[in-house]
Amino acid sequence: MIIESLLLFYHINCFKCCVCHVQLGDGLNGTDVRVRNHKLHCQNCYSSDDGIKFSCV
Repeated sequence: MIIESLLLFYHINCFKCCVCHVQLGDGLNGTDVRVRNHKLHCQNCYSSDDGIKFSCV
């Protein structure tokens, strides 16, 4: 998986949330990913509904 705008490159098996380790994409379709400090997060681990951050990485 490639996030061109940030020059980030991942093996498909490594493209997962750094907090909960959920797989973020299948390589066939686009996916919703959050990036902080070059680490991938799913939306749930990146922020709650009120915007409070769960992850401090």
